[in-house]
Amino acid sequence: MKKAIALLLVLAMSAVLFAACGQKADTPAADPAKAILGQWEYEGGDYVYTFNEDGTGSYGVADLPTASMEFTYELKDGGKISILYTGNTEPFETEYVIEGNKLNIKDSFGSDTIYVKK
Repeated sequence: MKKAIALLLVLAMSAVLFAACGQKADTPAADPAKAILGQWEYEGGDYVYTFNEDGTGSYGVADLPTASMEFTYELKDGGKISILYTGNTEPFETEYVIEGNKLNIKDSFGSDTIYVKK
């Protein structure tokens, strides 16, 4: 009887430990819509993407906020993003990947463009 109780306690403790090691649902890696939020600065210069929670954003030079382009965006299945810049009639659709503090967006020529989270 004591062995059965001890075994049950070990199993219960193991379940608690494994559950504690799992990733929380509200972490950025679990929710791409939250992971993209914020400002991302181009690795090779001063360009900055800003993604807001309401599906709006801007792209421009970090030191010249008046020269930025406003847009709306939508995250799509398969690691794709659709960005519609104000004044355009067709969205720019491309692939994106977030790994840690880096955002890789394919530019209009299909080349990788790396941005770092600010």
